[in-house]
Amino acid sequence: MQIYKLNKAVFSIKNNAAQFLNGLTANTLDQPRNAFLDVHGKIIATFDQIRLVDDHFLIILEKSFREALLNHIERFARLSKVILKEEDYRVYFDLDGQYRVEREDFVVPQKKGRLILTRRDLPSTVFDQEFTLFRLKNTIPLHGVDYNNVFLLNVSEEEFVSFTKGCFLGQEPVAKVHNRSQPSWKLVVRYEDECSQDQKTMMTSKTTDPQTKRVRGFIFVRNP
Repeated sequence: MQIYKLNKAVFSIKNNAAQFLNGLTANTLDQPRNAFLDVHGKIIATFDQIRLVDDHFLIILEKSFREALLNHIERFARLSKVILKEEDYRVYFDLDGQYRVEREDFVVPQKKGRLILTRRDLPSTVFDQEFTLFRLKNTIPLHGVDYNNVFLLNVSEEEFVSFTKGCFLGQEPVAKVHNRSQPSWKLVVRYEDECSQDQKTMMTSKTTDPQTKRVRGFIFVRNP
């Protein structure tokens, strides 16, 4: 069993939650990942989401962006009268899917592996470097580590956004780039010896791959 503890905040949202999230977030509510954007289409917070019942959701985001998100949604939450509450869940990344889910746990699928939300303390069995290498091999960047306050489509053109869901805050610039051109930049995984000197200094999550003995990391590169 490969378990890694994450530094995440978990909020429950209910009472007009679906309407509230639909108007403020980039993706549909049946998808595992979503994003809050500003009016320019830049990321306030990317997050994982779980629909518990029809109008009750859990959202999971990096704890370091907790205050930024609360400041961003405060006015909208007050107007829509949603009930927003921080929950006491621990969040773990289950790399190999071998964790035995308990009755009151929640699961969110990822590109590879899954998130586990539980009220229990679990021992981490994966070291930081192992988890970073896992993320690099499966192209799983972290908000606040590999990207921050950038245009959404520079990070991903499909993971956090729906182009058919209707209006949301930041939709206009996102839709314009999607329909008329392409993002100026894209976040990719590269080996350090493939990068220029400037790119090497901007590379994040740099880790030596023990199989190749080469350093790799995330880097924003210009779209051709």
